[in-house]
Amino acid sequence: MDFLKLADKKIIVFGLANRKSVACAIAKVLQEAGAEVIHVVRSDMRKETAEKLFPEARVYVCDVENEENIARVKKEIEASVDGKVHGIVHSIAFANYSDGFKPFHETNKKDFLQAIDISCFSLLAICKHFKELLDENGSVVTISISTTRMAAENYGYMAPIKAALESSLCFLAKSFSGFSNIRFNAVCPGLLKTSASA
Repeated sequence: MDFLKLADKKIIVFGLANRKSVACAIAKVLQEAGAEVIHVVRSDMRKETAEKLFPEARVYVCDVENEENIARVKKEIEASVDGKVHGIVHSIAFANYSDGFKPFHETNKKDFLQAIDISCFSLLAICKHFKELLDENGSVVTISISTTRMAAENYGYMAPIKAALESSLCFLAKSFSGFSNIRFNAVCPGLLKTSASA
């Protein structure tokens, strides 16, 4: 039963990295519900992975750290789809922990700003560039974390960045309410063991 009413809907999923990624699990559920899933991944290597996991799906490459790539991939998708897109899933997060976890007050400014850019601002940029392609009754969903109200040290500095992401949803909903009924939501799962978190 299609209780989500997703049959024949076109949904763009940003962020698949591998079979363990949250974006992969979401795409599988969408596909099982009858939706047409369009993947946007960060690199050519991830494109190969996505094509193996979802051989029927269209896959595009876009490194969201450069906003010009977002504008480009929007044009590419728009040229290949018939009609509007009904939803966007933003499952993108990055933080540089190559030096290991440090106390929060020792967070490197460059790393923090890069994480904000990729993990939070990318949602704003995607919504800005894709707004004309989204159905006026569509939906945008992002992936947050279990809580942004306590200092969960295992999240490192990603927790305050996810807090900024969640706050941005309110402002996006307000901005888009002037011309659409597009809904903005965050899914806040518990601790997840993904390749990225490992």
